[in-house]
Amino acid sequence: MSLWSPLRELHYDERDDDLVRYLESSVDAVVASALGALCDALREGDELRQELSEDDTDLLLVFARRRTLHALREGSASAVDQALDAYSLISREEDVPWESWFKAALVIGRERGLDVATAERRFAQGALEALGQRADVAFDALARVDSLAQCHVIEVHTSYGLGLIETTVVRDQGVRSWGGITGQPVALGQFRVGYAPTTNLAQWAVTIADALETSHHLACSSIRQDQLVGATFDLVTSGSYLDSSGCLSFFAGGAEGRPSFCVVVAEIPSEEHYDLHYDAEDLVTELADAANAIEEQSALALGPCVVVMSALPSFDEEPSDEVIDLSEYLEVARTALGPAPLPSPLDEI
Repeated sequence: MSLWSPLRELHYDERDDDLVRYLESSVDAVVASALGALCDALREGDELRQELSEDDTDLLLVFARRRTLHALREGSASAVDQALDAYSLISREEDVPWESWFKAALVIGRERGLDVATAERRFAQGALEALGQRADVAFDALARVDSLAQCHVIEVHTSYGLGLIETTVVRDQGVRSWGGITGQPVALGQFRVGYAPTTNLAQWAVTIADALETSHHLACSSIRQDQLVGATFDLVTSGSYLDSSGCLSFFAGGAEGRPSFCVVVAEIPSEEHYDLHYDAEDLVTELADAANAIEEQSALALGPCVVVMSALPSFDEEPSDEVIDLSEYLEVARTALGPAPLPSPLDEI
């Protein structure tokens, strides 16, 4: 029996890759128990590595991310060792998230007492030469990394406890003005999407996702960082995105004939232009009204935040021509969130 068979028989559910609504999974322990034997076998030769399928690679990547969060939550350096072992098994250099999750594991490990020099030697022994050389760059860069934010990974705090979100890196990101309603030009910014909301945006997303799953036949995907798409509000801006203090999204998949839709939660900053002040709550109200005017969308304005639900296209052989009404799901979100603003990210949940 191939040593890879324990991996091939395993799979994570989509929800298991959600590091915001993080739940324990029995799959972690099974993968962890197999890693030692697999790494030892690979040190004898690379035949087994050639049997690693794309599904196996995906499994190892999810496991490594989950172990990284576990190390952060539990103060476990051994969990970081397991994450690095998982990365060392991967065949293709481009499959390893060097600039985000790999570096984040090293930063967290360093804070949790990881012997970095030993970890580097262990990785080089188990990984292909090209991966070992690329890992050396990441280990060397550790001396210049002071925080998780430099790894494009940020901490969030919700009712599920401490979580992690990978930040998005893009071009043509507006950072000073989202234009649109105010008509101001959008300046080109850094090649990364910022995330600095004054409200606990992650808890907003968690509350909505939990409420949708509890109240309806829906399954929600992982919560991710996103950008506020101008077309959602029938606006055209530079880069096609609106500026926000933070934006998160997830998908709600319907069952038993219910629709599937995307949920976006974003905080909009106030703006100052030519001595004119545009209050965030006024801007959010206008955005929600604009989103509601578009067919198969429902939007909610709450303080400086906007919640938008947009129906996803159907790929059924005989799709219905009936317009999808998402208002009942928006009402679920409205009830779950309540009228009061949620606490800031620095407050305890």
